[in-house]
Amino acid sequence: MENNVKSGTNSMFVSKCLLIAAAAILYVMQGAILIPAYGILHQLNWPDFNFKLIGVLLGLALVVGIAALIFGIIGTAKREEDPKTRLTVMIKAALIPFFCINIYLWAMLVSGMLNPFLFLAIPAIIVIGCCITYVYMIMTGMPDIIYMIAFLIRRKKKPNIYMILGLIFEFFFVLDLVGAIFINKAFKEME
Repeated sequence: MENNVKSGTNSMFVSKCLLIAAAAILYVMQGAILIPAYGILHQLNWPDFNFKLIGVLLGLALVVGIAALIFGIIGTAKREEDPKTRLTVMIKAALIPFFCINIYLWAMLVSGMLNPFLFLAIPAIIVIGCCITYVYMIMTGMPDIIYMIAFLIRRKKKPNIYMILGLIFEFFFVLDLVGAIFINKAFKEME
């Protein structure tokens, strides 16, 4: 821990900062969808959807999330003592509006396909929407999951019930915030 403080680099902190950046990029992407949608619904003379921008922002958020995962793995390998689990809880809580708006946007897309010729595309749109949303949900908790598993193995400790439930809940939509809270509580108790 002293080496990390002296050198000024803390990989887990960088990982969490990258997750915050990914969350900000996802909100900008939603703005790129909602602003033209608002203009279309109110028949304003606003610009059309910029699908390239939306795709670039989605890809950029994924790349930043992968970089956060890499820094989380580096922090785990360096055996950093503080995985910043409380910051993960705050990031997941900040993303709740994103996921709510995301569900609304995908529902709007599906409802726009209520046409006899497009009925076959509805299941594909639902699967694509669920997969994209799930990837971004998992992205926020993966550095903590890896750190906690390595922490338990290194310290040869038995996981408590909060750790087990937290690691399981991290993989389920809506329960991931509860899982992050449980992991934070379990890590504080195990220190």
